[in-house]
Amino acid sequence: MRRTDARLPHTQPPHTQPTHSQGFTIIEVLVAVLLTSIIAFVVLTPLTGFFGLTRRSTEQVTATQQAQQVLESVRGDWLSVANYDQRCATQPVPASAQVTLTNLDVNGNPTGTPALNASCGSNAPDPAPVRRVNVQVTLGTVTSSLSVDVARP
Repeated sequence: MRRTDARLPHTQPPHTQPTHSQGFTIIEVLVAVLLTSIIAFVVLTPLTGFFGLTRRSTEQVTATQQAQQVLESVRGDWLSVANYDQRCATQPVPASAQVTLTNLDVNGNPTGTPALNASCGSNAPDPAPVRRVNVQVTLGTVTSSLSVDVARP
């Protein structure tokens, strides 16, 4: 004869059985927010530096373009012997630009630093064989300086 245990396995009432909660605890949420904040800070900090670099690069390009425009305007005016001898510019120089002239002899040695005349017509002639034109443009914190030697036409 065989003996069997007819008893059912011991079970707890339904209200006392352990349950698994669906969701996160407040600590898990806070840790996730903290980690996300740290990652965002690490990623975004260099980007703000890049934006500043882009702004400075744009200012540098703009300053260089203005210096080129002034330089080409003066060189274009000086294709005329009369304008070259009078050291004059027919176009106004922007307020952000500073133009300096240096007279040079045929060997390239400086012989004087005359001023650029704002108008043509009544200036004393200055027939230097070569002139160095230096244009310096300052925009914000950026300065661009260009220089060219112009021979008498």
